[in-house]
Amino acid sequence: MSLLDQIHISHIGDVLEDKPLVISKLLAQDKWNRRIYEKKDTTDLPTDPWGFGVAYNNRRYFDVLFEKIFSEYQRIFSDDREIDEVITRKESYCLMQTDERTGIGWHDHNPSYGASMNKVNPSLPLISAVYYLSLPEGSGGIKFKNDTEEIKVMPSEGDLIFFPHTMLHKPARCSCKENRISFNINIFPKVSYA
Repeated sequence: MSLLDQIHISHIGDVLEDKPLVISKLLAQDKWNRRIYEKKDTTDLPTDPWGFGVAYNNRRYFDVLFEKIFSEYQRIFSDDREIDEVITRKESYCLMQTDERTGIGWHDHNPSYGASMNKVNPSLPLISAVYYLSLPEGSGGIKFKNDTEEIKVMPSEGDLIFFPHTMLHKPARCSCKENRISFNINIFPKVSYA
């Protein structure tokens, strides 16, 4: 099966109620995130200082987006398993990039390869996804690869791309001066401990 056959792109549009407000809050959070990153010993931090979980006080702005993501997932994949919304929200993060802030390498979201997935829900994600909030000209795109193939997908603002959590991917190099903002999601199933 080709890589493109495993990727699903859904244009859900601008679902955030006040996109300019959300972007301004994310830019402020990014500024603080970078200050903290610069002051710490970075040996224990991820190699990407531009990815960050949405601050608790900003999470409410993403409620509508999560509802749309969950409904799109269930519509596209006809999966009736219950989603662990708490863990899924907790494990989602924003990524900011410009022409000066790139360098994220190939990675997947498979904990068996050492990714720092959550310890609360021991299950693997059902699927990974990325939503494109802001894509200025020169944003690049997203690349996917396996042993035999490498492809580049050029999303549009408002696109939601689903792909297997084990698929190697990385943002394509961007040449934009303004922030390219993506929201990265790993959808987890609810686990019963009965």
